[in-house]
Amino acid sequence: MELSLENLNKAASTNGVIIGILSTVIGVVTYYVFPSLLGSMSFGIGTLVVSLLIYIFFTLDLKKKIGGFWTFKEALKGIFLMSFIAGLVYSLANVVFYKFIEPGAFEKIAGFMESGMSQTFENMGMEQEKIDEAVAKQIEGIKAQYDPTFAQFFKNLGIAVIIQFVMSLIFAAIFKKEAPVFASAGEDEEE
Repeated sequence: MELSLENLNKAASTNGVIIGILSTVIGVVTYYVFPSLLGSMSFGIGTLVVSLLIYIFFTLDLKKKIGGFWTFKEALKGIFLMSFIAGLVYSLANVVFYKFIEPGAFEKIAGFMESGMSQTFENMGMEQEKIDEAVAKQIEGIKAQYDPTFAQFFKNLGIAVIIQFVMSLIFAAIFKKEAPVFASAGEDEEE
């Protein structure tokens, strides 16, 4: 496939939708099969690593779909569009899931998170009063992710866009590959 803005946008959009659906499925399956993991710090780190691997796979797939060569600008545009659409699909699916399908999910998840955070803070040697205060503050912050108001949804989306853009800058710098300037020796001999 020859590189064109249309091809890049189409491939990036398709990959973004796939990533968004994949992320949603992982989240929903985790909620139903292993809900206690949602309060685990190690699960959060594991999810971050898996997400990075998924984005790397789909970035390489995107690069391959457009011919294997792209400038930094083209890579940034494609990767950012892909991650933006993935984030939008995931965010909208989460709102639908946590607001309409499982409206009491936050209380269930908060219990696991409270337990996990309390244990972590105890291991750090914090006093119980400070643990209770820190956990309450963290739970309130997490509520904005699982049960957001209209304003919180757009605030979360704005923060996600900034993070996606920074990630896209990094990935574009890593995965850019300019097309060769000179033709190979085999092509010169044929002419």
